[in-house]
Amino acid sequence: MNIVLGVLLTLWGSLILYSSLFRKNRSDNYKDNSKIGASGYIEWEFLFKLFNKLPYGMAKSLVVMIGASFIAAGAWIV
Repeated sequence: MNIVLGVLLTLWGSLILYSSLFRKNRSDNYKDNSKIGASGYIEWEFLFKLFNKLPYGMAKSLVVMIGASFIAAGAWIV
């Protein structure tokens, strides 16, 4: 079971890194113009509002660190 979980975390981290490094361009910024509380997931809405306020390089480096941490956690579990 640990091997399966470790492999899933490693694949998920690889997918995050791939999408952050190669697929996400500056023109693909997602603008969140909805009101807070419209979808019912207030935590996610605050997180996306925060990401939209960060500079592009900082947001991209944060996503790369998240992907790398998933890969490291998967390697540690295996």
